[in-house]
Amino acid sequence: MTLFVQILTFLISIGIIWFFAGLLIESVTRIARRFCKTGFITAFFILGTLTSISEFSVAVHATADGVPGVSVGNLIGGVVVVLLFIVPMLAIAGKGIAVNEAVSRRGLLLILAAVALPALLILDGDITRGEGLIALLSYAVIAYVLYRERKAINACDVREEAVRYGVGSLLADGGRILLGSVAIFLAAHVLVEQAVFFAQELRVAPSLIGLLMLSVGTNVPEIAVAVRAILSGRADVAFGDYLGSAAMNTFIFGLVAIANGTFFIEAKSFMPTVAIIVVGFAALYLFVRKKSILSRRAGAVLLLFYALFLLIQIGEMF
Repeated sequence: MTLFVQILTFLISIGIIWFFAGLLIESVTRIARRFCKTGFITAFFILGTLTSISEFSVAVHATADGVPGVSVGNLIGGVVVVLLFIVPMLAIAGKGIAVNEAVSRRGLLLILAAVALPALLILDGDITRGEGLIALLSYAVIAYVLYRERKAINACDVREEAVRYGVGSLLADGGRILLGSVAIFLAAHVLVEQAVFFAQELRVAPSLIGLLMLSVGTNVPEIAVAVRAILSGRADVAFGDYLGSAAMNTFIFGLVAIANGTFFIEAKSFMPTVAIIVVGFAALYLFVRKKSILSRRAGAVLLLFYALFLLIQIGEMF
């Protein structure tokens, strides 16, 4: 009965994240439109940060509970879920993603390198504050490059939008964002507790649970973005959110490393995942570099990397 309750609690927490992520995303979209900031850059920085609230929460609670490995596993597994599962699914369902309209090839290369960085830093089995600083610096570099490029997808009249979208609506959406952020933060705390429980029951490292289970649960907001993007035909904006969310994982990794000082993880269990990240991200970049479009066929190929990731992680558990 206890196991059933734990599983039910885990699923309810994911459901809470799903509901409030939708509320948060819709409010952010309206506010961005109000200030004529729609497009890839807004999605990268604003949606990418807000849909990473659950990862922030996991990092905070894992640090407080003395299990930073749970957060590291969640962050590394999260980028696999986002870029090798959600993005390919978006490309397949959305009939491809026109990447050249969203970000330059140089910008994409820098983002993918920064996203893969934490996976490379853990290969020696320990994580230090110096490595945390490197991770933070890599995020600062891509933020600077994207700011310089700042390619907007849409343009509008700020004054016209201000008349149509009044102060009352702005405050209401701000309240919804605050409520959604708090709800997602608390639900992610429950997910960490359940992850520790499942790790003990299955007798595996907490970082492995974070890599496999939490990485899916905490990316429910990104899945919500995918559904809404497909329905609205805005796959380009969703792609910005996913890259922003994945890059934010590197930023959070840096904070976890600095907050916890030097700590150790079982790097051996991560090595296959690191290989998948490096090869899968390289394939993603080559697909985009060749045609500036992530096609359905390319999405299907990238899904094979995620399937391999799942098989390896399930094999590690048994």
